[in-house]
Amino acid sequence: MKDNSSKQILLSVLGVAILVVAVVGVSFAAFSYSKKGAVENTISTGTLSMTYTEGDTGISITNAMPMSDDTGKTLDGDNEKFEFTVSANISGTATINYEVAAIKKEGSNIPDENVRLYLEKDSVGVFGPDPFTAGSQTAVGSPDGSMVIDSGTFTATMTNSYVLRMWLAEDAEIGETSQTYTVTVNVYGQA
Repeated sequence: MKDNSSKQILLSVLGVAILVVAVVGVSFAAFSYSKKGAVENTISTGTLSMTYTEGDTGISITNAMPMSDDTGKTLDGDNEKFEFTVSANISGTATINYEVAAIKKEGSNIPDENVRLYLEKDSVGVFGPDPFTAGSQTAVGSPDGSMVIDSGTFTATMTNSYVLRMWLAEDAEIGETSQTYTVTVNVYGQA
């Protein structure tokens, strides 16, 4: 009988050991399963460009006569307005922040407070009429000494048309010497 009970104990221990190994094996297999799947990679690109209607990159006033803001906002002759476009070509989901900045050129001898700038975007006034006021470098990239006259965001391919007008303020005093004031216009962008 002793042999029989020893065999029974041995078989019971062996059965429990096999059961433990089976449970551990199934548990390990269940926890080590990993799903392989496809991840969609998206590439987003965008470019920002500025196009000038005229050959120059800015606007000047020389020996101008003072005028009211209402008259200045309607200037339409040669050398009285500066037309340009800012365009974005975007593929994917890119976002481009941009700024249009006026930069006063060296040699301008009319005081800033006597000059008025007025900007239209797609035929709607978006800036001014205000005097030139130099600012600090911005996060988008407009440099020290420039004045941001418009900003925006492109999320799709599109073009904005601009017209910049500049004139001598109505209350400006005309000096005896030749007076000139020139600003160039640049666009700065950041994705």
